Amino acid sequence: MTFDRLEEQSKHIEIFIKKSKLINKYDGFLIGGNGLANCRIVRAINGELKNIHNSVFKSCLGKKCCEECGENRQLDRAHTLGRLEIAENILNKIHPDLTIPIDMKVFITAFILEHKLYGVWMLCKACHKKLG
Repeated sequence: MTFDRLEEQSKHIEIFIKKSKLINKYDGFLIGGNGLANCRIVRAINGELKNIHNSVFKSCLGKKCCEECGENRQLDRAHTLGRLEIAENILNKIHPDLTIPIDMKVFITAFILEHKLYGVWMLCKACHKKLG
């Protein structure tokens, strides 16, 4: 991923965070605590994380064709690091004490912002499968 593309993605994320009311629905909803491992939290809310990711990147950042082969086909969003890995890494950073719950809005916001560091490519199914 080029620096320009990552910067474009970062700007897109900043605009989404400022304008979206989606994140507010998680305010005050506590997750974790009682020693529940962060990896279990991430697996439990995987579907919600996928929905959030789809909402953030639904515009495909304006991409209409595969960024690998250039073909105009149905596109998949492909991470340079998997969504669950990103989620677990960020949760481990912001929620080191497993005995204390964390506000889900804090986690979701951090999860979205973490995507400034990891590219989301728009690839056709064939290229997504080929590149992993």
